[in-house]
Amino acid sequence: MKNYLMIFFSLILFSCQEEITLDLPQSASKLVVEGYIEPGFPPYVILTKNQGYFDPIDPNTYNDLFVTDAESVIVWYYNDNGEKEIRILERIEGLDSLPPIYTVSVSDYDFLDENPSPYEFSKAERTYYLEIKWNNDTITAQTFIPKATPLDSLWVEQSETADSTYKCDIRAVYSDPADQQNNIL
Repeated sequence: MKNYLMIFFSLILFSCQEEITLDLPQSASKLVVEGYIEPGFPPYVILTKNQGYFDPIDPNTYNDLFVTDAESVIVWYYNDNGEKEIRILERIEGLDSLPPIYTVSVSDYDFLDENPSPYEFSKAERTYYLEIKWNNDTITAQTFIPKATPLDSLWVEQSETADSTYKCDIRAVYSDPADQQNNIL
């Protein structure tokens, strides 16, 4: 009886297989923009191209995704006088395995200084604009850097689950103001 049941279930499970082939249209080449701007630091942008979900992946795929030929990448804000404060972002080749990024000129900000001073262009409570020109297209974006709400307190205590005495947890208390967005960094 057991053998008949096994054969019956095997036939049901193995006889219900059918190969499905999806013929999806090729997607147009689009620009993917990943940009960052934080108070006290220079803005930077990483540009890549989209890739189809079922596109083949080979050793060159990673390098072919990055855009290194943008015509221009510009970030600006309007100062108190209504004038544009502009930064033109230049392409800097990635170090080691990092991708190429667009950021301010090395002469404009010393990235290698051990104690760099805060970057004055990027400040809280300002609206910033981004414009990228690539392949006869203009891509624009804007963002606002909100004022960060400080932590109420911060302390370190030994972890309750640690197997040695030097493993600790960092704990914080944060009062979330009801009339503000959550702007903790």
